[in-house]
Amino acid sequence: MNDTSQGDKPRSLRFTWSMKTTSSMDPQEMMEEIKKVLESNDCEYEQRDNFLLLCCHGNPSEANHVQWEMEVCKLPRLSLNGVRFKRIAGTSINFKNIASTVANELKL
Repeated sequence: MNDTSQGDKPRSLRFTWSMKTTSSMDPQEMMEEIKKVLESNDCEYEQRDNFLLLCCHGNPSEANHVQWEMEVCKLPRLSLNGVRFKRIAGTSINFKNIASTVANELKL
């Protein structure tokens, strides 16, 4: 199987997930919901791949700045998709605060 056919499907990944961030919803619809919630929380994002966003919140010159990845992934052995959060920059507490806010507002 070549990489081009994989671009339209989320990666199958093992990661720690919660019920708030899993869904049987179509992965593309999940991406639209994530973008909507990010925008409503004044988060900037850049789409790095079909199902991968690089996100940031706060002023880069201030201590509250956080940068993270959000990726829609297929959960192995479950017919569900999940959202993976990965902190790139910023403090753990600031990341936890914005990630929790975003996760709680997602309607998946």
